[in-house]
Amino acid sequence: MGAHRLSYLIHKGEIPPGLQLDHLCRNRACVNPDHLEAVTVLENMLRAPRYQDKSRCPHGHEMTKQNSMPIKYPSKIGYRCRACWNAYQRTKYWRKKHESTL
Repeated sequence: MGAHRLSYLIHKGEIPPGLQLDHLCRNRACVNPDHLEAVTVLENMLRAPRYQDKSRCPHGHEMTKQNSMPIKYPSKIGYRCRACWNAYQRTKYWRKKHESTL
């Protein structure tokens, strides 16, 4: 267990299931419980400085909670654009259905 998680546990209680801690001060080494907030993975990702300018996917769709899909990697969770994923799936389905006629 990380020191920041232990600090939160001692001062504020259990981290609710499905949430993770966000360092409001943006200092990952900080253990001040007043600088920690339990948030969803998506909220934590969207708050991260490297993602603050990524409010849209490469195709221009807004990256909102409704238009984001979690992707599970071995060491992290990322997000993809739901509109782009649906378009990809439609194209894949159409190609598979019509590949015998191409």
